[in-house]
Amino acid sequence: MRSAAVRRGAPAGDSRRTRNSAEATEQILLDAAKRVFADKGYIRATVQDIIESTGLSRGTFYLYFRSTDDIFVRTITKVVDDIVASSRVRSGHTLRQRVYDNNLRYFEIFGANRGLLRAFFEASYVDPEIGRKRAEMRSAYIIRVRDHLERQRQLGRCLPIDPDAAALSLAMMVEGTAQSFAVLKMEPFEQPLELKKLCLAVTEIWCRAVYTDPDRPLTPTAAKAPAVAAGGKRRKQPAMSARDR
Repeated sequence: MRSAAVRRGAPAGDSRRTRNSAEATEQILLDAAKRVFADKGYIRATVQDIIESTGLSRGTFYLYFRSTDDIFVRTITKVVDDIVASSRVRSGHTLRQRVYDNNLRYFEIFGANRGLLRAFFEASYVDPEIGRKRAEMRSAYIIRVRDHLERQRQLGRCLPIDPDAAALSLAMMVEGTAQSFAVLKMEPFEQPLELKKLCLAVTEIWCRAVYTDPDRPLTPTAAKAPAVAAGGKRRKQPAMSARDR
């Protein structure tokens, strides 16, 4: 069991305190595990490493988690969810700005979780469950990019492309760059790369590869200021569809 059982008939206040205490203990273990996996990696981390800084016993650990594999999956799930969610956010008034904002969020999540993601990639080669989680994360991102490209193609904003092939190529460019720069710190150059400059370069490659006019405003100017018809009356502008926003 992951939390202490509540006694039958115990007052509601006692039940809440028991539940809050169990949640706090679980979070202490998750926070400790995140530090350990980031520092030691997936293979070398042990239960003893995780409980060492918490003051908790090995028995307490096993009340909440079955193994280091179990707590690792719980730890990395939040990061994976953040990465997938970042690709769903829409911002910017041009395709270029939207792609740049999405890429920057993606890179920043990788940078903020450098050690943990390094352990995640390591684990994905030796643990089938974690390998599936990485594949699901990658697939969700690729499909999101594909759907975006298909929408833009139907709106006439793309060059002649195959959305599936383009999505795979672009998504792997972004993931590979994020992994190399933020996680592996691969910078074989005389001068260190700056994150935003790297993001600009990746965005430029993306835009040149697929869009006809990446700097065209996605929201027409006319939609912001209603047109004035004869007689001084303002004509009501037709509502934009969700795809045009």
